[in-house]
Amino acid sequence: MNLASRKHMPAVFRLTQKIQQKPYKKGLLTLVATLSVTLLSACSHNTISKDIESLTPEEQSLLTKASNDDIQSLLNAEFTLQREGPNKAFESFYDLANKSNDLALIKRLIQVAVASQNHIFIERSTNLWLSVAPNAEAAYALKLQVLIQGNRTEEVTTLLTNAMRHNVSLRFLPIYLEENVRENDQVSTIEEAISALSPERKANQYIQLSYAHLLLLSGNYQLAITTSEALLEKPTSEKSESLYLILAFSQKSLGLLDDAIRTLDSATVRFPKSTRILTPLIDFLVENKQAQKGTNTYLNANLETPEKLQVGINLMRSLLEHEQAELALKTANNLPQKQLGLSNQVQYLTAIALAQLDKKAQAIEFMENVDGNLQSNATNQMALWFYDLGKEKDINAMVLNRTPREDMPEQVIAISRLHEEKGNKNLSFELVKNALAALPESDSLRYHKALLADTLGNWKITEKELIILLQKDPENPQFLNALGYTLLTRTDRIEEAMKLIESAYEKADSDPAIIDSLGWGFFLKGEFEQSSYYLKKAWSILPDAEIAAHYGESLWKQRHYEEAILIWESALETSPDTPLLIDTIERLSPSLLEEHKQDSSS
Repeated sequence: MNLASRKHMPAVFRLTQKIQQKPYKKGLLTLVATLSVTLLSACSHNTISKDIESLTPEEQSLLTKASNDDIQSLLNAEFTLQREGPNKAFESFYDLANKSNDLALIKRLIQVAVASQNHIFIERSTNLWLSVAPNAEAAYALKLQVLIQGNRTEEVTTLLTNAMRHNVSLRFLPIYLEENVRENDQVSTIEEAISALSPERKANQYIQLSYAHLLLLSGNYQLAITTSEALLEKPTSEKSESLYLILAFSQKSLGLLDDAIRTLDSATVRFPKSTRILTPLIDFLVENKQAQKGTNTYLNANLETPEKLQVGINLMRSLLEHEQAELALKTANNLPQKQLGLSNQVQYLTAIALAQLDKKAQAIEFMENVDGNLQSNATNQMALWFYDLGKEKDINAMVLNRTPREDMPEQVIAISRLHEEKGNKNLSFELVKNALAALPESDSLRYHKALLADTLGNWKITEKELIILLQKDPENPQFLNALGYTLLTRTDRIEEAMKLIESAYEKADSDPAIIDSLGWGFFLKGEFEQSSYYLKKAWSILPDAEIAAHYGESLWKQRHYEEAILIWESALETSPDTPLLIDTIERLSPSLLEEHKQDSSS
């Protein structure tokens, strides 16, 4: 099985349940906890005696059996745990648990080991637990994690075999696999460990379930279907949610969407309130052009408020992906009134639905209420709608009014680039200038303003802003290069420019933008071989259209015409509209542009 080809499964497929441990026995553990609290409260011997008198008969019996040395050791171990942490306390607890073989104390040891996050401690603790209780399912589950994370494949096989010998349920194995499905190394270890089991052991239902999941992950969908169906048909096997999900996702992956829906439909009979089943069922129905049925399935589901909300939001997303805006709005109207902190998601999706119905002004009204984690996305979306409505001049005020200071640089630069893409460089510059006035400490805004000013022909503003940046950070290679390149291309101060660019190159000699500036500087100085050397280096790192323009011109100047044309042709294929590239070719080889246009049209 090739795990490299496995697909990422939807989040709904992953298990959320955990192995539930049985309640600890009352006994020496309870006694230790009681006495340790007393000790940490700096109480007297008389207080301890009163606590002992309040213990249950069973606890007093254990106390009677324990020696004074044991009691003192337990108290010392708890004291160390509270004052110095689990790593320091582990050995004390281990010695006591190993000596007593008391299950309650061993489980206390397990707690200490897990809190330490030390795999060696966890493994030693689980080994001790299994030596006393070889059928303890939770001990196998915990040790399994340590072995898998250590890629100890043979020992995983041995652990699974020993668990089966002691008639221990292996339900923890498929649970662990689902929780770590994105960890390639761990999934591979599980796969190899299962492969090494004897044929008799491989027949175990939980091994088969894990095997089916591995088949799904590796893209072996038909065999995953066969394995899953066999488990469902077997009367004695546990019909878990995972089993139905593996079968359904395998069927869907083979294009058998109707079969996948039937599988999940049957699963809802067994698990009527399972969101893990209901969510993909609804998604599949919507995808299968049964959006109304998917919506009705949601509306008729008997779910608690949190689940109803989550499934409904997921349904809205699915409906919007398939252009079912009216049903998405209907779903929004039927969501629980208590939205438990998810109102931003609901408002966001409602706005998208309205926009799909060409009600963008109303959509903007809804989107204006979105904040929190979705605030930036909402701002970007509103900016696009303003453009659609011909109200692009309203964008800047909207952005500045609704963006928190801490998010201002990133948000403003994103909208600035949108303005540039739409051909409104002046709006872009105005937005950045006003944002910088409100947030003058932002280097990123100042740098962006400097670059924008240059594209607008205001290179003196560029120089001024870059000098301010370099006063704050004189060793920054990007600032040095930007100022150097500006002087190189806008003035006759070539020597001053080259000093700045060379300083930038010393600090970042693999940055293609800096290498390009250096190469172009040598070109302007008439040192063409040096120029071609650096421009070729820049082109090899980043085949960018502007670098191609410089590199090609340097080659052309040295009469390497064919090489220059090859470079320009390559750049035209990927970036045919770059102004500097077009201007360069028009000056030196205009026929190349005509040939490229003819090739593109044919």
